[in-house]
Order: sequence, then structure tokens, then C-alpha cells
Amino acid sequence: MPLRLDPPHHGPAGPDGKGWNRLSLNAHFDTPHHCGLLPTSFATLFEARTGRQRWGGYERCVSSGPCASCTVYRTSRGQPDLPGWPARTPLLLGRVRDWPRTKGLEFADPAAGRSSVHLHTWQGAETGIRVQWPDLAAAADIALTWQFRDEGGEAFWLVRLNPAVDEIAVRSKTYGQHTRHVLYSCGGRRRLALVKCDGTCAHEDWHLRHLAADLADLVDAAPAAGPAGAPGLPTLLPGLRSFALRHADGTTTITHAASRDFGASTMAVDAYVPTSSHLTTALLAHLARVAAW
Repeated sequence: MPLRLDPPHHGPAGPDGKGWNRLSLNAHFDTPHHCGLLPTSFATLFEARTGRQRWGGYERCVSSGPCASCTVYRTSRGQPDLPGWPARTPLLLGRVRDWPRTKGLEFADPAAGRSSVHLHTWQGAETGIRVQWPDLAAAADIALTWQFRDEGGEAFWLVRLNPAVDEIAVRSKTYGQHTRHVLYSCGGRRRLALVKCDGTCAHEDWHLRHLAADLADLVDAAPAAGPAGAPGLPTLLPGLRSFALRHADGTTTITHAASRDFGASTMAVDAYVPTSSHLTTALLAHLARVAAW
């Protein structure tokens, strides 16, 4: 993975090979090395998390020695959790917010072109948590969807990877045109959900394991108030165009249109945990994991 990113080389011959014949203000600015672990935007965040870094769009390197001795490198190797993530919340919405400009400064303003990510609940409520792009690059406990734009600006979904996933059991069997998955709690002691996929399965096994781990966290949750206990599922989740949702008679139906990763499928989920807003969040988190890159 590239870490210390070299600046572009200066070519004294100029673009036409005959030498520069005019002054350039750019000649008075340095082009320092950049750190591939310190992205400043969603585009460079994607590069940093997938090993595609190249110079431009990162913070400058802060170490004069080898990368292995740098604090930034050692912190990232520790695979820290994303700071401030609310307990028992598998899904959050990240909105990109520009830094406020410094009064009295123009092109020399260090806040120009900078941004951070404000975390919201999936319903859009503020959590009060702000994270920086390098925090997202280093975090090992989350997956991210592609960025989208709506009336609130640039946004993307962040979904937690449940640490209890290795203790979960999922048993699957194919019957003709459909596949049946049974999700169990740790050690297979309790059935958490019955999932039926018509057509191809629009998920991988690890997606169901994380869904089961999220449901296991809700076994003792209080049921939703009201006679129907409706979980309030939206019909669509912004930015995830391939999915449509419907809830009726205790069953949640997730329709997946054919996409780059999976074929068309319909998945019916009967969850054996108390119906609550937490159940809704767990189901939406499943969609975000399937759509994550």
C-alpha cells in the first residue's frame, strides 16, 4: 500500500519541450510529500481504504523518517474503532460539511477546501459526532457505501461490522426456486430470523451473519409502542437505488433489482425479536452492508 506519496516531478523543459517562457505563480509554492493515510475527501478516502493512493488530495507527510516509525502509521496499524460511535447502533448517515472559512483570509485560508463528516441517525437526526477523514480511513470496524447527493448535500452510509459475527450460526438450504436461511444466536441456541430468498440470493453469507449478530443484540430489547408495533421502515433508503422495502403482517420484504454485484431477488425476513426501531435499523444496516464497497 503506498503511504509516502511523491509529488509530481518538475520538468524544466516545459509542456512543449522547449522550456518555460512565462512566469507561473505555482513556482513559488512547494509540492511536499503527502501521506496516504491522511485523506481529505471521500474520493481519497476510497483510495486510502483500497490501497489506490496517489499524490494529491491528502495531508502533507508529517514525518522526516521512515513510515514505520511515524505515529500516524502506528495508529492506523492498530485498526482503531471509529471514535464516538453510539452503542448498539449499526447504521449511521455521514454528511460532508465544509469547514467554516477564516474571517479576513481568502486564498491563503487553511480551511479552504477542507471538510469533515457529521454523523446522523438514518432518520436524519444529528448525533453531535464529528469525524475526520483520517479517522474513517483507519477505522476497521465499519464499511462504507458509495457517496450520493440529496437536498442535504453530499452523504454516504456508514455501517458497523458486528464484533460478535464469528459466534453466529446461519444454516441455508436451497429448494428449487428459493433458498431458505435460518439465523441463530451465538452457539445456535436461539433462532433469530427466517430468511427466504426467491431467485438468486442478493447477499453473501457474511452479510447474513452480521444481520444475525445485530438481531442477537435485540433479543432483550423493549417492543415498540402501539397496537401494531410497526417498525416504520422506509420504502427506499437514499443512495441505495437497488433496494425497495415493504413491511406487512410481521414480514419485511426486500426487493433487489439486478445490480453489478447481484441478480434480481426478493428476500422475505421474519425476525423473532421484539419489533422496535432497533429492528428497523438492523434491517437497513443489512442493506448498507450489501451495498458497501
